[in-house]
Amino acid sequence: MAIKKILSISQSEHILKAKSAVVQNNDPQLAEVVRDLKDTLLATPNGVGLAAPQIGYLKRVFVLRKDYIAPDIEDDSVVAKNEDPIWVFINPEIISEKGQLDEEEGCLSVPSTYVKIKRAQIVEIKALDENKQPFFTCLKNLGSRAVQQEIDHLNGILILDHME
Repeated sequence: MAIKKILSISQSEHILKAKSAVVQNNDPQLAEVVRDLKDTLLATPNGVGLAAPQIGYLKRVFVLRKDYIAPDIEDDSVVAKNEDPIWVFINPEIISEKGQLDEEEGCLSVPSTYVKIKRAQIVEIKALDENKQPFFTCLKNLGSRAVQQEIDHLNGILILDHME
């Protein structure tokens, strides 16, 4: 098991504010990054999602805990049928957004801070899974917010950047 320290804004702003690189097909670090993200998120109470930059990898990869967002996943999606408790997104892209949520969000890299953020209520996303197979899915509510926050991390954006 490889549980990594989650970087905080107070100690690692230069990493957390950097834009992550696209994962290449032959990336030798990918399996390690995915394993570390999964292990770290599973060991983190109340963590819904975790992006690679939060553990020091500037790669476009994030993971979500399915048990927290299960009601927000399409019932017939390939993800809903997968038994793995962690959902892997490699090179994710939001391809459509609908509706709006305006709720407080916290972040593992910005402890004890909550920011009210406007996000899309429903997102359609395309990405690669951990086997580098493409998938499309639609998420709503908490699942949608989690995807948007993790993609923000991949772009070097933190919840503090959403403060008015």
